[in-house]
Amino acid sequence: MLSYSSLKKKIFIGMAITGLVPILIFSFQNHYFAKKAIEKLEKDHLNYSLKSRMLWLREWLRHSKKEFNRIAGKVNIQDGTLSANNKTIIKFAADTLFKGHASYKSLTIFDHNWNPISQFPDDNYIPPLSEAFKKKFRQDTLLVTSNPYISLNDKSTILPLGQTLIDRRGLLSGFIVAELNVSRSLNRILADTSDLDESGKLYLVTADGNILFSSSPSQEDSPPEQSLISPDILKTPYWKLKKHYNSQGISVFFIAADIPEMNWILIVEIEKIQVLKEFQRYILYGGITALFILLLILLFAHKKANSLSTPIDEFATLTRHIAAGNYQERLPEFQDRSLNEAVTSLNNMLDTIEDAKKNIIQATSLSAVGKLSSSIVHEMRNPLSSVKINLQALARKVKNDPAYSEMAAIALTQVKRLESMFTELLNFSKPIDLTPENVSFELLANEVLEILTQKAADKIISIEISDNLDSSLIKVDKQHMLLALLNLVDNAIQWSPSESIIHLTADKLPDNEGFIITVRDSGKGLREDQMAKLFQPFYTTREKGTGLGLANVKKIVEFHGGTVSASNSPLGGAQFSMIFKGRLT
Repeated sequence: MLSYSSLKKKIFIGMAITGLVPILIFSFQNHYFAKKAIEKLEKDHLNYSLKSRMLWLREWLRHSKKEFNRIAGKVNIQDGTLSANNKTIIKFAADTLFKGHASYKSLTIFDHNWNPISQFPDDNYIPPLSEAFKKKFRQDTLLVTSNPYISLNDKSTILPLGQTLIDRRGLLSGFIVAELNVSRSLNRILADTSDLDESGKLYLVTADGNILFSSSPSQEDSPPEQSLISPDILKTPYWKLKKHYNSQGISVFFIAADIPEMNWILIVEIEKIQVLKEFQRYILYGGITALFILLLILLFAHKKANSLSTPIDEFATLTRHIAAGNYQERLPEFQDRSLNEAVTSLNNMLDTIEDAKKNIIQATSLSAVGKLSSSIVHEMRNPLSSVKINLQALARKVKNDPAYSEMAAIALTQVKRLESMFTELLNFSKPIDLTPENVSFELLANEVLEILTQKAADKIISIEISDNLDSSLIKVDKQHMLLALLNLVDNAIQWSPSESIIHLTADKLPDNEGFIITVRDSGKGLREDQMAKLFQPFYTTREKGTGLGLANVKKIVEFHGGTVSASNSPLGGAQFSMIFKGRLT
């Protein structure tokens, strides 16, 4: 037995741990959900910021397309050249375009063979157009774009864009290509990040990762670092809050959205530490609160350990008396309601032990009765055999006398019934010596079917076999298990009406812990008062029953370490189940 100090120590430690675990769980839970809530707010914040930029950006694109289409509509190429009047018109339109809301560096008109016809301004150097860019042009009026490049003069990002020119006959007449200064054009829309805190940034990139604009270039005199936009970001689902590490190794939240009109992607990001800075302060306050609560729990545990150790020590003293063999003694009630639960459990356990003793006494009595019955049966079988032989001889003598022949037949039937009773009584009184072997349920069921087919056919009853063991074998004593099945199926035939079905089924227990064999008939079912007595020796509801069939089934199943039960099936009729833990190979 634990000493007083050791017991108090264990109670104190147990209660302290019991109080500490919920605090840790709640702290983790609050930390997790608070963080998720902040991330959701930040997602809404970034979404709002992104949507507002998208509206301005789409409006800028709409105006840019409108202006570009207007000047493209003024170009009239005849025989690969422009008339002087048309050049004047285009020059005036180009001047207007360059002074518009979008910043253009140059505008060039090509014939259908990509030979330059006219350029505005005249002295501006235009880099050669790539073949990939030329291949993007089709005979329609949609704008096409190429990869941006960096202007050598002011380090601005320049985006080539163009459009196919179609004459009045619907034929290709040439191309118009302009160089858009993205840095200047988008600076008014995307440069202001005051709503994103000091760490907020905006990026406009092409679908292949080239940066068109950055609200925070790496250096004032150089373009944004291309490494800032990784392929993983470009593959991110749009309008979803995600986390990653930027090129400086800083953890950031970001949201991306596509602009399908130009095949661009707009990205807004903010540093994670800025988002969670208030959250970190709340964590500190929560930690101080948790520490204070922990101190209260330790004080309460210390006080409770003192109050519990004394009655538990008294409880242990009383249990020693019971352990010494005084099973009649019962523990009284304590003032502490929690201790009374343990008292009730122990008293119930003692009642169970008392019932077990009674069952053992009854089993011993039945064993003695069994031995006595076995001895009596051996003594009576020989005289009964002699009576049977004499009755058979008398029956032959009076076979022509209807009255006496009927009496002889009745007497022989009763003798046979006595023989059957003696056989079952002898089997019941004998101890079972099991010889387990691996057999299939299908083999056992087929043998039952073979033996009882005629008896079932007399009542036009079908026996359906369902083997749900998936080819698994069962380890049982074949002969005894066959005897148990024969008893149950024969009993089902007795109680089933004509033209009905008897179901013989084998199923696996959950997690392959064993198997269950069920026999279900189509009879009237069982009464409540019958279920408690069915497996008792000599109890029968049949006129000619011995009351030992189901008792033998119970004996066989229990010798196998299983249990047998009877119930009424929801589908109608009685249902007998034999449950075996293990014994499945």
